[in-house]
Amino acid sequence: MPAAARTPANKDNVLLRLTVLAPPKGVHHSLQGKDSTPVDACISTGKAIRFDIPLRLEAGKTGYRFLGDFVRTEGKTRRFVYVATGGQAGEAGTLFSRRAKVDLPDPTPAMIKAAEGAGLVLEASYDGTDAKGGPTCATVKVEWKIGKHGG
Repeated sequence: MPAAARTPANKDNVLLRLTVLAPPKGVHHSLQGKDSTPVDACISTGKAIRFDIPLRLEAGKTGYRFLGDFVRTEGKTRRFVYVATGGQAGEAGTLFSRRAKVDLPDPTPAMIKAAEGAGLVLEASYDGTDAKGGPTCATVKVEWKIGKHGG
């Protein structure tokens, strides 16, 4: 792929692999697009759910930033994605209508280099069940790691 700074406006050069570990069984999970609609909804079986989220890393006036159909912003620098559950993920008649806010990392030189080359893969996971047995919601802390293409 071409360098991120020269990446066309809609050319993805980053793949987020976000895994929800041990989510409660029978609860709908989805990504949430910028218009708050559920995307890639599935029903949890209790096993890990993986969302592959295409993004782009581009240079801007104040440095590199993540952009894409699933990237939300807050303030000048905070960027994140939502994983919706229950009603927020399109499930009718549920007790839950939640979403988990997963912050994106600040781009590092290693991330920028990977995006300029074959593309960047970032991997993270979080526990999908809260202390009361429901789906995790609010801001969840994850540790993003540079992963490998493929599986």
